[in-house]
Amino acid sequence: MKRVCENLFRAVGFCFSALLLILSLLTSIKLAAVNDRAAGLERQVEQLEEDNAVLRARCESSLSLEEIERYATQELGMQRCQPGQIEVLRLDSEG
Repeated sequence: MKRVCENLFRAVGFCFSALLLILSLLTSIKLAAVNDRAAGLERQVEQLEEDNAVLRARCESSLSLEEIERYATQELGMQRCQPGQIEVLRLDSEG
């Protein structure tokens, strides 16, 4: 009887150990999949940041002062101020 209990205990211990091993392997597989996805997302973020920098540079270069001045004078009918039209206001800092 003692031998049967001992063998049963060993069998249960072996099954429990095998179950823990399988669960740890499944967990490590899931962790590897999450790490792969995170690495892919990091690469995607880097690519989007590069694209953003290119688009910002393109946007900034498209708004040149000459283009703004041309639009103001030709499209809006604006003109530059003459020196006599400029007034300077000086405010005393002492009240």
